[in-house]
Amino acid sequence: MDWDDEYSHNSFDLHCLLNSFPGDLEFEQIFSDIDEKIEQNAASIEHCIKEIQSEINKQCPGVQLQTTTDCFEWLANYNYSTSESSFISHGDLIKFLKTLQDLLKNEQNQEEMILDLLWDLSCHSSVSFPSTLSGTSFHFLSRTSLHSVEDNSSMDVKSIWDDIRLHLRRFLVSRLQSHNEINNSQQKILLKKQCLQQLLFLYPESEVIIKYQNIQSKLLANLLQNCFPSYTRDSNLDVIVHGYQSTMLKLYLIIKEDFYTLCEILAPSSTVKFIKETYLDTVTEEMAKFLENFCELQFRENAVRVVKTSKSSSKYRGAVHALG
Repeated sequence: MDWDDEYSHNSFDLHCLLNSFPGDLEFEQIFSDIDEKIEQNAASIEHCIKEIQSEINKQCPGVQLQTTTDCFEWLANYNYSTSESSFISHGDLIKFLKTLQDLLKNEQNQEEMILDLLWDLSCHSSVSFPSTLSGTSFHFLSRTSLHSVEDNSSMDVKSIWDDIRLHLRRFLVSRLQSHNEINNSQQKILLKKQCLQQLLFLYPESEVIIKYQNIQSKLLANLLQNCFPSYTRDSNLDVIVHGYQSTMLKLYLIIKEDFYTLCEILAPSSTVKFIKETYLDTVTEEMAKFLENFCELQFRENAVRVVKTSKSSSKYRGAVHALG
């Protein structure tokens, strides 16, 4: 009887489950809706392509795209076409770079203007400047490599460009260091981010990270110097621990600021690596050194007390023995 009840109950559940599935009409409606969405998306994409095609034909009189295939091929080759059309003669390039070089050497406070100019040329005029000495070249130059030893004119271009970016690097590094004195956290993050982005425009990421790491390491060293005083006989561990806690709060703020400064510039893994190597590893190492030296000092003090106590006890026993 119980078995019949259980079978009847399971059969009822199975029928309910089967009845819950859509029928043929429902499936037809679902597929019909999907087809409709696909057609709408296809029409929307086709409309966008036609708008792009029309805009290209307007903006580029020398280009007339007739079909969708023409449009895709033109877009795929756009960067190459742009770099070819941005050709500038070597003489004009030398004049341009020397003008910038002279401005930096002979005029004061021109760095910001020149950085903005270079940035605009890069973003809006399809001009690409090299950020490293090897393996790169100006995209708007002749096909002769800038880094060919036989090409003296190319070496001149490299020399002038390196001098320009070195001057700009000193300017940006000095500004980065001064930004550490700003009390407003949001303003500090914004200005530092701008400086780092400008440095990354001039130099490879690895070099920029090392330079910024050196700046922040000096800041951390000054912070820890105030946290861990010199070791003396009067050193009080409770007082030192209290100072350490206060310093950690300041360090947390610095780490937080750097996180928000770097998270939009570097990859997440690079940001985490920077914070770990610059701050966490250094603090751990300094704390270990401090505790080691502090314990050694305390051990010596205790050893001196034991020796003094032992000598006093010996003198006392000698005096008692003499009296006896």
